[in-house]
Amino acid sequence: MTTHTDRPAAPSTDLGELRRQLAVLHGGTVTSVHVPGGGAGLFALLIGLPDHRPDGTAELAHRWLTVARSGWTLDRPATAARATTPAAGAGRLAEDLRALIGRRITDVQVTEPGWGTLIAFGDHRLRIGPAAPPAPHLPFDETPDWALRLPSRRLLLIGPGPRWAERG
Repeated sequence: MTTHTDRPAAPSTDLGELRRQLAVLHGGTVTSVHVPGGGAGLFALLIGLPDHRPDGTAELAHRWLTVARSGWTLDRPATAARATTPAAGAGRLAEDLRALIGRRITDVQVTEPGWGTLIAFGDHRLRIGPAAPPAPHLPFDETPDWALRLPSRRLLLIGPGPRWAERG
């Protein structure tokens, strides 16, 4: 008898393929925000993504984009007069992130060398920095910088550092 175990794929460093995978975010709309208590700066955005079916129809797939590390900022237009960082209290963080509800993703960029990520929602910009390398005497933390559940229901894990993996 054979059993199937979906083991995580080895991390990839193929930036072109990661950019292709992230193209699914373009045109997605934030429908909800979740900020767990504790003030750790972690949050998740529920995004409605167009899911094009092989038969030509399209449905809206709601998927979570989860920021699992605290190295990020939310830049808001000059009229908002402030950027949000993980140091903000959970209440302010939730309030500021709620400004993204109803906003459409207009651009996604991953930059080299460390794979910083910019997700633009019109005039709001979410910047997710890569995880800092650990001190030599500390174990390497395998927690991804952020994750996205794809319309295919597979999980895209980005980071730590310049690598990504897909798991399902």
